[in-house]
Amino acid sequence: MWEKLKALKLNFLLASVLYVILGLVLLLRPGSSGIFLCRVLGGALLLYGLLAIVGFLHRDSEQGVFKLELFFGIIAASVGAVFLLVPTMVLSMFSIIVGVYVIVDSVLGLQRAAELRRLEYPWWWAALLLGLGGVILGGVLIARPFAITEAVFRLTGAVFVYLGCTDLWSLYQVSSLVRELRKRAPIEVDPIDVE
Repeated sequence: MWEKLKALKLNFLLASVLYVILGLVLLLRPGSSGIFLCRVLGGALLLYGLLAIVGFLHRDSEQGVFKLELFFGIIAASVGAVFLLVPTMVLSMFSIIVGVYVIVDSVLGLQRAAELRRLEYPWWWAALLLGLGGVILGGVLIARPFAITEAVFRLTGAVFVYLGCTDLWSLYQVSSLVRELRKRAPIEVDPIDVE
């Protein structure tokens, strides 16, 4: 079980870093081929979704933190497959698709904030605010305030950088909480922390 939990945290960390990298590519090179970006993003989402599904299936589904993981994995894998199979259609609806994805991911961030509050972590409200910020940014992408594709790519890039950074911050905070709980009362199985 320990190895599965380590793998889950590693997957979460890799996904967060991937968000930041993709966001920076979209911010710095928005004029790059849209089809290429769709395929890269589609492959990443498909891989992440499949890893989330497999991780959920190999884990005890009673653990509260992971209840939405299967749903999120299915959404990510489905969106990734669509990005790969019909990239031209995706480009016409790019900001809407990414906006929905960002909202779903941010809702999981809100779930993590609720879990931190349940564990009486003093910074749980910051995770809540970051999750709400992600929901708002996803809504902005869905509203498509920009008609120019380059501006949409830049906004999407900024949202992905924000999402990756907030996920990394949440991961750090949860790991800090687990280390603090370990000091108070040693636990046999550490569900989150990876050294």
